[in-house]
Amino acid sequence: MARINTQSVEDRSGILEEEDHMRGMERIGMEVISISRPFASVARVTGRIAPADPAPWMPPNQAVRIAVEEPEGQRPVVRVYTIRAFDPLRSEVEIDFVIHEDDSPAMRWLKSARPGTVLPMIGPRQHFIPLPSGDRRAAIFADETAIPAVYAILMAWPGGLKGSAWIETPDRAAFDELPRPDGVDLHLILRPAGVAPGSAQNLLQAAKALPDPQTWTVWAAGERVEMRDLRNHLRKAGVARTDLQVLGYWKKGMSSSDLDRARLAEYEALRARGLTLETLGDIDLPV
Repeated sequence: MARINTQSVEDRSGILEEEDHMRGMERIGMEVISISRPFASVARVTGRIAPADPAPWMPPNQAVRIAVEEPEGQRPVVRVYTIRAFDPLRSEVEIDFVIHEDDSPAMRWLKSARPGTVLPMIGPRQHFIPLPSGDRRAAIFADETAIPAVYAILMAWPGGLKGSAWIETPDRAAFDELPRPDGVDLHLILRPAGVAPGSAQNLLQAAKALPDPQTWTVWAAGERVEMRDLRNHLRKAGVARTDLQVLGYWKKGMSSSDLDRARLAEYEALRARGLTLETLGDIDLPV
């Protein structure tokens, strides 16, 4: 009897295969070309894909769900990653894996992957990006898990949009690699070694120091409890709901699979009421 993989999230109703969820995403394989370590905290996987249409892959902040393990008789164990860069001429993508010391499915895949390894994925799905809003400035708050998204966003930064970004990471090199578009100030929040991510709520404190918050449009991503607190603070400080794009990429003390189970249960409940994917307020999930 095959061993049960507890990281696999079962979709007994098949709701994740329906069009409301798929919305044009495709199943695709990425062949690993190389795996490098640009700095200590990150493994960068460069791979080749053959999308049906390259256009959906080109805007910044595209998310993909990748199958890091495929247990027999179960759904693949999937994790969400952001495409750091896409080269349509070479059909190559870059995906950064933040290195963890735990024996997680993603770390196990990374240890076993070699050039020629094929990684199944589903995507892309466009996530939020900071949007120009009249003469409003754009503020970015992100921890190390969101640095690939920030990189892609800054690479495609709209001309004339003013902004500031606060990046929390224990690795200065990851911050130093970020693009510096005209009109954007980058601020490093260097987390000391041994301090757990999300524990000090450094990004929340940076948001609380934002001058005249009602004059900004905000994009933020990181630990979901801190992101929820950041969102609630900025709403009370006068930032319009339409000017807030806040994402909880992970939760301290909770596995990605458990978080996906919570998302799936909420999505099933919404669909049972006749609602669609747009009504899934991820940051407000009761987890």
